[in-house]
Parts: sequence; structure tokens; C-alpha cells
Amino acid sequence: MRLEIAALALALLGACNEKEEIAEKVEERADKRADAMEEAGRSMTNALQQNVVEQQARTVREAGQERAEAIRESELNADALTDAQKKRLVAGDQGTPTKNTR
Repeated sequence: MRLEIAALALALLGACNEKEEIAEKVEERADKRADAMEEAGRSMTNALQQNVVEQQARTVREAGQERAEAIRESELNADALTDAQKKRLVAGDQGTPTKNTR
């Protein structure tokens, strides 16, 4: 019985670690994208354009943090996902196209 409980605890810990790893990758991806946007903004000569790009970079960074937190708080079983599904989750791909409502 103790062995079964220990195995279950390790499995849950592994799933949490995998989910945390996905969440961290989501944040890292958003940070890299925002950093690139900020770098591009610094090379702009128009102050208004710089401001817009900086605001967009903040939005990208915040969205990445929010997505990562949602993943952490979800009941996601990361061990059940394939590598391709994990990559799509990190990239933000929905996996299903939206329906044309026309």
C-alpha cells in the first residue's frame, strides 16, 4: 500500500513538473518575442511608433504570463500530451481552425 501511494505521489509530482515546464516555456517564448519587439522599437525614429511598439511588447509579455498562469492552475495532464501537442500549447496554436460564420 505504501509503495502504491509513493508511486502515485511521484506520478503526480512528475505531471506537475511537466506542466510547470510547459508554463515556463510559454513565458520564455513571450519574453523573447517582447524583447525582439522592444529592440525593433528602439531603432525607430518616430517616438509615437516607438511608444506603440513598446505597448505591444508589454501586452505580449503580459499575455504570456497570463497563459502560463492559466496552465499552472489548470487540471492539465501534461504526461498525456504528445510532444507535438506540447509544442502547440507552448506556441499558442489552437489546433482547430475557427468556423467561418458567413
